[in-house]
Amino acid sequence: MNKCNNTVVKVVLATVFLCAGFFSSCSKNKVTSNRIVIWTDNSEFAQYAEYFNSTHTDDKVVLVYKENPALSLPPAKDELPPDIVVGSWLRTDSTQKYFKALDYIFDTKKLTSSMFYPQLIEAGKVKHTQYLLPVSFNLPAIIFANENKNLVPDSYTLTLDQIRHTASEYNSKNKKEAYTRIGFTPTSNSDFLYLVTKLKGANFRDEKGQITWNDFRLDESTNYIRDWVNTENTSAQIEQDFAFKYLFMPYYRQVSIGRTLYAYTTSNELFKVMKDQTLDIDYRWIAQDKLIPAEDNMTMMGIYKTARNQVGATEFMVWFCQSVTQQNILERKYQLNLQTEKFGIAGGFSAVRDVTEHILPVYYTPLLSNLPPAQMIQVPQKLPARWTSYQSQVVEQYVKAAVTEDTNSLKIEDFEKEYRKKFYD
Repeated sequence: MNKCNNTVVKVVLATVFLCAGFFSSCSKNKVTSNRIVIWTDNSEFAQYAEYFNSTHTDDKVVLVYKENPALSLPPAKDELPPDIVVGSWLRTDSTQKYFKALDYIFDTKKLTSSMFYPQLIEAGKVKHTQYLLPVSFNLPAIIFANENKNLVPDSYTLTLDQIRHTASEYNSKNKKEAYTRIGFTPTSNSDFLYLVTKLKGANFRDEKGQITWNDFRLDESTNYIRDWVNTENTSAQIEQDFAFKYLFMPYYRQVSIGRTLYAYTTSNELFKVMKDQTLDIDYRWIAQDKLIPAEDNMTMMGIYKTARNQVGATEFMVWFCQSVTQQNILERKYQLNLQTEKFGIAGGFSAVRDVTEHILPVYYTPLLSNLPPAQMIQVPQKLPARWTSYQSQVVEQYVKAAVTEDTNSLKIEDFEKEYRKKFYD
């Protein structure tokens, strides 16, 4: 990145968040009505706030950083309340009650629901009433070196069975029967282990403040991974030894040097990596039953139920969701060499379909050959604000232990009890 451009951007971001900190410490009476207060954990919105403020004379955005906006609702009594909240985990029963209904935006024709991917806009509804608008999303992907393209099915997606079969055929041993190549090592990536549970229908979700799941499908997931590892790669121990010996490098280097056929990633990481034209890699979306599950942390935004500047909040949201606005945002990122900082819009594919299908490919050319099929995108389940830690410390640890340990006594509830002791007791 150009050092001068990088410095400018850092100054802009610092200035916006500095302003946010200043205004968040002010008393409510001192904040003028034309301030649009946005709570978010998404650093990209610093750029959007600066851009909005430079093109609008009446309303000005004040950005307040919240590490997890969903956990900050409702605001403390002495805290500057938001007009808009942007973040993940806003769709649960405990958070949706804090947002205004947004149907008026569509009734006045300021926006149309058809602008968005239909399944994403539906995800922001409660009993047919729109409370949240989708902002961005990411998808799971598998990458491989172009020199191995002939080994990969010629399609836009790969199922788990296809990955397993083609990866197994890539395996190679030396004269001492030690693996020198393993097409794919499921246990070396905990996020992939969790993805398998989603694809197999374990269906983790938030129900009235409790995390529930399908026990049968979860068992099916662990059994599937265990059979994959033991049948194709001999054993979990051998797979882990191989990973320790060879897979210490970044995942994209593992495939580019031929140590593995595949590596798992997600779209937000994939297109940052693919800006490096020297890697010579390609990708497929991971699908099951003709559906590609969006990552759980899909970004949404809504207007706080007691917003002091609902008019300004509406103006910002309408402005942000326009294709021309997002095109200008992407052009500004391109001019400042920021495409490798965060992918796309708000760190993912834009929920505005025209932007993802017609504008993003101009700036991320690998998309020209493999856009995610709109009809295959599957919205994630409603999950609680602390889901990221629960996923990593309960679900992923349980699945990995169930696959790698020689015991039938493991229960996910035991991992959950330890998690609750750590975070709630």
